[in-house]
Amino acid sequence: MLRKRNQKSYWKWIWIGVAAFVAVIAGVFIFFYSAQKPVRADEETALARIDGKVDLKQQDGFYLYNGANGVYYVLTGKNSKSKNIIVWVPKSKKGTVVVKYASDGISKNEAIAKVKQEKNPKKILNVTLGMDKGVPIWEVSYLDSSNSLNYYDLDFETGEWYRAIENL
Repeated sequence: MLRKRNQKSYWKWIWIGVAAFVAVIAGVFIFFYSAQKPVRADEETALARIDGKVDLKQQDGFYLYNGANGVYYVLTGKNSKSKNIIVWVPKSKKGTVVVKYASDGISKNEAIAKVKQEKNPKKILNVTLGMDKGVPIWEVSYLDSSNSLNYYDLDFETGEWYRAIENL
């Protein structure tokens, strides 16, 4: 009799453990889904702003750039001729939408390679397309050997140094 009671108790705790595990996993998914809502809303705003004005038939990527001169939404994808394009959409409706072929500038990997070559970062944190004073840029954030946060901006078209913010 005692053995049956212990077996029931054992299974009860297994089911409680499984239920708790499932609840934690569901909570993590809900948290990350909720955290992405504002970014998805910004992406939808950018797409609505260029709808019918820019030949973006297939969207592949989205970047959100918060610069000193304003916020830009950057969309990457293909046009109707299957050419890779990049679209910089200012959050402010007063700004001008800029469209360039991806081949007009350096790639994300080329930007990373340039930063690695010039700054020897300990760890690359993020690489984002952005716009500063009408100049399309790649912004690379990284940690240096002393774990200081740094930003290194490269001109999208030339790949040359544009600006650096170091030792934050």
